[in-house]
Amino acid sequence: MTAPVTGDRPRYQEPGTLGAATLRARRPPSKSLALGRLRRGIRRQWLLFALIVVVVAVGGVAYDLSGGVKPLSALLFWAPIGVAAGFGVALVRELARNTVTSLSSFGKNRGYAILGAAPELTDRALRQLPPDKRSPLGCLAFQPASPFATAFRDLQNAISKDGVVAFAGALADEGATTAALCTAIAANQQGRSVVVIDCDFRRRSLTRSLGFDPDEGLIDACEEPNQWQNFVGEEDETGLHFIPASRARSPWRNVASAPGFKELIMRLRQHYDLIVLDCPPILVGADGATTASMADKSILVTAWDRTPIPAVRRAMAALQRRPRAQTAVYVNRVPPEYRFGRLRGD
Repeated sequence: MTAPVTGDRPRYQEPGTLGAATLRARRPPSKSLALGRLRRGIRRQWLLFALIVVVVAVGGVAYDLSGGVKPLSALLFWAPIGVAAGFGVALVRELARNTVTSLSSFGKNRGYAILGAAPELTDRALRQLPPDKRSPLGCLAFQPASPFATAFRDLQNAISKDGVVAFAGALADEGATTAALCTAIAANQQGRSVVVIDCDFRRRSLTRSLGFDPDEGLIDACEEPNQWQNFVGEEDETGLHFIPASRARSPWRNVASAPGFKELIMRLRQHYDLIVLDCPPILVGADGATTASMADKSILVTAWDRTPIPAVRRAMAALQRRPRAQTAVYVNRVPPEYRFGRLRGD
């Protein structure tokens, strides 16, 4: 078991302890938040901008040619109009994006518990790892003092009193599987006995990320909960225990329809300090919310500057339908130079 790792420098700082002028002074121009947002906006909207420019310019030139105007003269007239139209539409669309970019973006008095945020794993950070270990799992195993690993140690500390914790995204590809796996590994490194369960039978993201493709898995464990040890695997690098999702035998099979799932969880509680559930996306089907309802706490994982706020609201409403449900939000993929709430970038 890996011994707990603590950094000499705190990775989190209480809000308000650093003034805006101090933050600006410490941030080099290459890491300007405004320039960073501009670059991301250009990457998102350039295709729409180019399409509008081409449509306006070609349509205008074609119209003028029918009236006998020279092509070059028509192009010189319509091209600036197309550029202005494309820029205007792209700007409006970019400004209208209502996504998770700050604590205030959730709105006031929504009652969401924000557990924290994890920095994005950049190419620069991954290049510091061996070529075959360039993954979130490799970062936690071989760079335990990195900001990425520290963020998930902080998260597992925040759920230290919870026995069963469900991770789910509002939509697909929000990073819920990565958050579930990294939190489980961080808890395992801190000396807790942990098992992580892949409850998403359609995507099987957690099972694949661990490099397995078993014939038997969670459904089989639910059918024989008294033999659950036969379906538990162990990850080589970290020693993390997991129950995989086997290849689908029927599109109708899921955790919600497995009668032995509650008994399986009850038996696992007797042997593990923490049980992590990697659930399907909440808004994609009913399986996600149903599976998460069996946990002591449900954590909605959102992707920075990607997850729409309306999707967060709908997903949280689905998770909170159970009486006295404990829910929280975790923000994933925050750019390293950005400070989300108390998260400090390098």
